[in-house]
Amino acid sequence: MAKHSSATTRGQSPHGTPDATQTTRTATIVNALKQRAQTVLSDKSIDPQTRNIIRYALEINDPWLAKLVRCAETRQSVETIDFSQTP
Repeated sequence: MAKHSSATTRGQSPHGTPDATQTTRTATIVNALKQRAQTVLSDKSIDPQTRNIIRYALEINDPWLAKLVRCAETRQSVETIDFSQTP
């Protein structure tokens, strides 16, 4: 018996892993965040303690990095972050 399928490929593999477009989008977002973090690290007007925290978060791929960078960019203290929440 011959098989024929006219189905088109979906955006995800059969096991639910993201397709190449989703992976590229995620990589773009991560790269943009890392660039923002590098900009914060080179900004000498931001206090050294905050820059050190962001430097470490960048090194370990901390899930709080985005929040830390946002705080630094808006000149808020990172001490105001509620780390009991999920990032």
